[in-house]
Amino acid sequence: MTTRFKKNRKKRGHVSAGHGRIGKHRKHPGGRGNAGGMHHHRILFDKYHPGYFGKVAKLISKNAEKKIKEAGGAVLLTA
Repeated sequence: MTTRFKKNRKKRGHVSAGHGRIGKHRKHPGGRGNAGGMHHHRILFDKYHPGYFGKVAKLISKNAEKKIKEAGGAVLLTA
């Protein structure tokens, strides 16, 4: 796009260039990258990335599982 059609040309003479005086256009207002997924960006992560947080694994080793089965006990998975 040529320079004369850019939004910046239209904003000349207007104080905040569309970024507002109060909030201001600062570097990383929400944090960098995926910062705040458990805190201030919780809704976004829950809505668009369900299951992003948490573990999906067995919390017991194969060896321990074998010993329990040999002893006649049942191995139950816990979330």
